[in-house]
This record gives sequence, C-alpha cells and structure tokens, in this order.
Amino acid sequence: MRISFQTGFRHALADIQRTSEELARRQREVSSGLRLQSPSDDPTAANGAVTEHAALGALDRYARASDSVGSRLTVVDTVLGDVVEKLTQAQSVATGALGSTPTTAQREAAARELAGLRDALLGDFNTNFRGVYVFSGTASTTPTFLRNPDGTAGTYQGNTSTIAVDIDRTSSVQVTFDGSTVTQGTEPRDVFTVIEQLRADILAADTPAIEAGIADLKKAFDRAVKAQTQVGTDQKALEDQRLRLSDEKLGAKARLSKLEDADMAEAISSMARAEAGYKAALGATATITRVSLMDFLR
Repeated sequence: MRISFQTGFRHALADIQRTSEELARRQREVSSGLRLQSPSDDPTAANGAVTEHAALGALDRYARASDSVGSRLTVVDTVLGDVVEKLTQAQSVATGALGSTPTTAQREAAARELAGLRDALLGDFNTNFRGVYVFSGTASTTPTFLRNPDGTAGTYQGNTSTIAVDIDRTSSVQVTFDGSTVTQGTEPRDVFTVIEQLRADILAADTPAIEAGIADLKKAFDRAVKAQTQVGTDQKALEDQRLRLSDEKLGAKARLSKLEDADMAEAISSMARAEAGYKAALGATATITRVSLMDFLR
C-alpha cells in the first residue's frame, strides 16, 4: 500500500510540474506575443529566425551607410553648384574686360573681383565635412589646397584615389573626390593658375590672352558640371536604393513575424487549456493525498 501511494504521489507531482510548465509557457506566449521563446520550441523556425535577424541587421547597417552617404553627397552637390556659379561669374568678369573700351580702373576692379572668386573657389575645394576633406581623394585628412603667402592657391595636396561606401551587397557610392579632376583635369594649367594669369592679362589689356583664359575657364566650368551631374546621378541611385532597402526590410520583418509571432487567438485558447490541465492536476493530487480516519486504522 505504501509503495502504491508513493508511486501515485510521484506521478501526481510530475503532472503538476508538467502542466505548470506548459501554463507558464503559454502565459509567456500571450504576454510577449511571441511563439518562439527558445530554439527548442521549434528548431526549424528558430534557424529561420536567426537568418532573418541577421538580414535585418545587415539592412540596418546599409540604411545607416546610405544616410551618411546621402549627407556627404548633399554637401558635395552644394559645393559643386557654388563652383559652377563662381566659374560662370569669372567668365563674365573676364568677358567684360575684353577689348579697348574698359578703363584702367575697370580693369583693376575686374582683377580684384577675380581674386575674390579665386579665394571663394579655394574655400569650396577645401570643404571639410565631419573631419573629411571631400575633394582630397583618400588623403581625406589633408587640406585639398594650401594658400601661398601671396594669396594664390598652391598645388593640389590630395591624391587621385577615392573612397567609396557600400550601400548594399552589390553597390557602393563614392564619398570623396579627386579635386584635381575638376580644377585641372587633363589641361596643362589648373583653374587657379588660369585665374591668376587672367588677372595679369586683364591689367595688361592683352585681348588674345584674355580670350584664351576665358576658354580655359569654360573647360573648368564643363568639368565642374560633369562632376555635379555624376553626384546627382549617385544621389538618385541612393534614393532608389533606400526604397529597395525599405522594401527588403518590410519583407524580412514579415517573414520573421511568421516565424516568431504567436497567433493570439490560438495562444489564448492554448493558455486556457493549459490552465484547465494545471487545475485538474492539482485537484487529482489533492484527492490522492487526502488522508482519512480509515487510513490511520489500517
């Protein structure tokens, strides 16, 4: 009799523990809204969830990179727009100094205005964004151009390499630029040298030399427009990529939801069944362990 009682008691306790664990699991499922509490709940789904979480992490990294790249490209686009404007003004000033009509005072004023435009262009190409000189290539901690003691611009201090940032698994966008491709390109003189020579030619009233300088400014203008167009193309590609990343993220979240999220109606029903089973186990154990007067008389 004692062995039968102990065996039944152990079985009753095991039932209580099992139903208690099931009830606790169902309660966690309902409170958290998650079907997967641990890998053992559904190993296949858990493996898929790990994959989707990794994909979401990568998408978040690419999204942050896209935001950073977008900020830099906005700055570069603004600077190149200013360069185009300044080169247009320089051409206009030099054109106004052509011929024999301008007076000496007018020529001197034109030379001073060109000096101001030179300084403005020097500031544009030395643009620093968050500690990075965007027109110095990979030498991004080095100022693009130094100013000489006489106020003229020195030689290009950067290099011809550039830095690109990955914005997805297969695409990257350039975030630093070789400033010399805009200021000089394949020409023998850079734009700063052209402006300095133009100032001298204007003061000397050398019309053929002024016309040659204007032609060189037009070439620099074309290079700047070409660079700005490429930046605009990259900005459009970046915006398209952001939309794709957003769609991919929504898809990954939807797949992850199917793997992890609980069906709340089913979860609540299961919790109710687990609670009923737990109460039944408690009741059964109470019946087994109830001691009567006859038990003492035996």
